[in-house]
Amino acid sequence: AAGLAPAARSHRCPPRTPLAGWPWEDDDPYASCTALRIQVGMQFSKGMLESLNRLADTADTDTDDGLHKLLLDVVLALRRQQATWRYGSVDRVVFSAEDEGREAGAQLQRWGIDGQAKWGDGEDWGKSAKDTPGGVTEYLVITLSLSCYGQLCPEEEKLKVRGVKDVMKVLDALSGVQVDELMQLDVQWIPETEGDSLSAMELTMKFPELAML
Repeated sequence: AAGLAPAARSHRCPPRTPLAGWPWEDDDPYASCTALRIQVGMQFSKGMLESLNRLADTADTDTDDGLHKLLLDVVLALRRQQATWRYGSVDRVVFSAEDEGREAGAQLQRWGIDGQAKWGDGEDWGKSAKDTPGGVTEYLVITLSLSCYGQLCPEEEKLKVRGVKDVMKVLDALSGVQVDELMQLDVQWIPETEGDSLSAMELTMKFPELAML
């Protein structure tokens, strides 16, 4: 669909084996895995859009190192645009790693379908872009979903986004994920190309889960 750019949607790192004889199960870094989705709505930036499309064209998602580099590159790009963040949301589900991350991968797949379903075949998108009046603030929504071994932000029983600090906390956690911990990664953004637009009304209609920062 127009305005939706997938990156690294099918790559999966090889499964890890929980550490045998680990004295405390809660401390075993491979005993659980996390599926996490963070969404950031920001004021439209041509430079940010160009960076995302460049990453989509050049990222090596066929290797563990390449997938990990893409994760860090997207996190860095988001951090550099902190002043333009206006909306955000986060979802986190923790699973047992006994199934080698299959449940976490299924959750990412559901989130991916949810993202693609926000726009139809592209016709409505084109119409909304043409009807956006001049002078109206336009937005860019970036969705980063991943599954990894271990728990992200374990100190937060209910992980929520209430402000900029919460988004920063999640991005900091993502930047600490190691190569051998990352299992799957999915990055989407709307709009995809310059000339398309996303108004505040469209943003709240398509992304009701986003909270104002």
